[in-house]
Amino acid sequence: MAQTISYTVILLLAASLAGAAPTTTDSTALTKRTNYDGVATYYYQNGAAGSCGVYHSDSDYIAALSTYWDVSSYCGRQIQITNTGGGQDNGGTGNVITVTVADTCESCDETHLDLSTGAFESLTDGNLDPPGEFNINWHFV
Repeated sequence: MAQTISYTVILLLAASLAGAAPTTTDSTALTKRTNYDGVATYYYQNGAAGSCGVYHSDSDYIAALSTYWDVSSYCGRQIQITNTGGGQDNGGTGNVITVTVADTCESCDETHLDLSTGAFESLTDGNLDPPGEFNINWHFV
C-alpha cells in the first residue's frame, strides 16, 4: 500500500510540473520580456498617417520602429521607454513613458526608436535638443 501511495504522489508531482512548463513559442510574446538598449530621436508627423495607417498629432506618444521589425505586426503595440541619459541638456534621465507603435523608421537600427516630439519632450523634460538624441532602455509591454 505504501508503494502505491508513493507512485501516486510521484505521478501527481510529475503532472503538476509538466502543467507549469511554458508552452508558448510565439515570438511576440517572447519580445515582451526582452529589454533593449538603444537611442531615441524624434520626428514630426507633418499631418501624414504613419505606416500603420493612423493619423497622429506631434503631441501623441507614438514611436516608429526600425525596418528590422515587421512593423505591420507591431502596429498598435505598446512600448515602455526609460531615458537612461546622454546628450546635452537632457534633464529627464530616469523618466519613463509608454508609447504606441505607429510608424516605420527607415534609417533606424534594431534598437533605435524614432519618437513623436511629444514623447521625446516627455522623456527629456521638455527639451528637443539633447542634441536630438539620447540613450534609452525599452521593452514591449
